[in-house]
Amino acid sequence: MNRSDVILELQLVPELLKQAEAIYVDAVSELSWAKHQLLAKECEVIGDGLVTGKNEQQRQAEIWPYTKELQQQVLRMEDAVEHAKVEFHFYKRKLENLQIIAKLMTIL
Repeated sequence: MNRSDVILELQLVPELLKQAEAIYVDAVSELSWAKHQLLAKECEVIGDGLVTGKNEQQRQAEIWPYTKELQQQVLRMEDAVEHAKVEFHFYKRKLENLQIIAKLMTIL
């Protein structure tokens, strides 16, 4: 990696990092909204008297048919958050490494 490569990467990576961070923040926000929708649906089902279970497992079994899709959506969004986090941290480390390389090039 020569100086011009490092300079070019130092110009490009901050924008990629910004984009990755925005995607990560959006994914976290969407996950929060999905969890809110799931909780609202659970409250609705309980409020309508559709849950009569004596213990937590019975209640969850009774809620499942009404919330299955929302629970799956939450799981998919949790996965998306983790993938976005990986991408964000990749570009963050890449920028830090490029900055170190640039400093070492000025020393040598």
